[in-house]
Amino acid sequence: MNLKLIIALVLGFITVTSYSQIKVDVHHFKTTDGFPYIDVIINIPGDNCNYKKLLDNWQSTTNITVIAESKGEVVEFSKVNLKSPQFTDSTEAFSTNQIHLERFSLPTGIYQISIKVNAKFDHLITKNVTVPHSGMPEISSILLVEAYAKSLNDVESKFYRSGFEIVPLTGNEISTDASQLTFYTELYNINDVVGEDSLFLLVFGLTDSNGSLNPNNTRYKRINAKSVTPIFETLPVSLTTPPLSGGKILIQAKTRNGNLIAQKSMDIERFHSRTNSHPKINFAKAFENREILYRHLEDHLPLASPSQQNTIGRTLKHNPDIRVLQGFLEQFWIKKSPDDPEGAWSAYCGEILIVDSVFGGCRGGHGADTDMGYVYLKYGKPNTIVKRHHDTDYYPYEIWHYNHTNGFTNRRFLFYAPHVVLECMEILQTDMPGEIQNEDWLRILKSRENRVNVIDSQINRLNPRDTFSREEPEDLYYNPR
Repeated sequence: MNLKLIIALVLGFITVTSYSQIKVDVHHFKTTDGFPYIDVIINIPGDNCNYKKLLDNWQSTTNITVIAESKGEVVEFSKVNLKSPQFTDSTEAFSTNQIHLERFSLPTGIYQISIKVNAKFDHLITKNVTVPHSGMPEISSILLVEAYAKSLNDVESKFYRSGFEIVPLTGNEISTDASQLTFYTELYNINDVVGEDSLFLLVFGLTDSNGSLNPNNTRYKRINAKSVTPIFETLPVSLTTPPLSGGKILIQAKTRNGNLIAQKSMDIERFHSRTNSHPKINFAKAFENREILYRHLEDHLPLASPSQQNTIGRTLKHNPDIRVLQGFLEQFWIKKSPDDPEGAWSAYCGEILIVDSVFGGCRGGHGADTDMGYVYLKYGKPNTIVKRHHDTDYYPYEIWHYNHTNGFTNRRFLFYAPHVVLECMEILQTDMPGEIQNEDWLRILKSRENRVNVIDSQINRLNPRDTFSREEPEDLYYNPR
């Protein structure tokens, strides 16, 4: 998914180098009524979060201030406290980026945009931005996209574009491993030149360092002109196009006779990913069926960060392009295990087979959809398991204990079967941050109907009770065997 395709817009590409790089892009668009506005997208790496708060509750707070000034006067101002999702471990917290968008409606003029990000360190970014005159044929900023899907919600988010929910990217680099590039842009007032609904020629492609379009990486389309014409397209990327430096993405609107109406270009740089020392990553190409691949991505939800879970559950769910899903899968493992992404993915496939076999019986064979399968995939195989499936004083339950997992020590999960169906137990209580916690778990476990005092079952004789404990589940929970 993450092709590291990113934008350096007509309004400029901004980058700040610090302990870890915070990236800011400024995009220029117009409303359907022709009123200009800018989008300021801020990408904050996970390791810039507030470490003190991370130690306290695995949740970071970032203060963001955005100011638009013209001739020394403040025109627009925004200040927000951006909270991260609740993390369950330090690895997840330090690897999860946060993306924030601020939108300002600005009239024609020249502005200084100041962005202050107070995360692990203070970052101050400034950029001069020109909002052009309205009414002339023009092309908006070029927004490169990580993932997208048709929007099914009545309420439009800030990342909604012409019927799509998108996941934007920041920067202007693409990996040398990238195979395609997806972008979004808008054309304005082309109908004033060629007439409403009249056809015009759209040319879009990638150039060499001399600015010449490569025919293999260029596309041509005839489009009906409107006052606002949205463009959502994908271009192939090769090993040589765009080049390592000096290449561009070029978009042109032309009349039927080939006369230029408007054009926009954006610099594209290439970077060598850490996977270049390995054979080319293409294990996702083994999936030729889109539905099977998406089901496989759902099996990754236990390992995914909150933003990745949102991308899988919302953005990719209705995306028909299997290439986007393939890219997401490969980039998921490149991020998680850059030294050997394919090997790590293969090992995880083995874990999926285990949970499907052991826990998937009550979920159509999909163990990742069960609580036990989720915990197994996310935290690994427990060090000890205590089973009490035939005790008439309590619902059937199991206690899983982990000595070390995901940066934590001495953690436990208690599962129970409220419907007395053993193959699909649910989490009732755990001391793992970010997971289900229930202070009244012992009472719930004892609320089994038709309680009858009988002797222990043969199974429980093989795993004897601790006679020094007044309540066995509580003793087993706090004193794992």
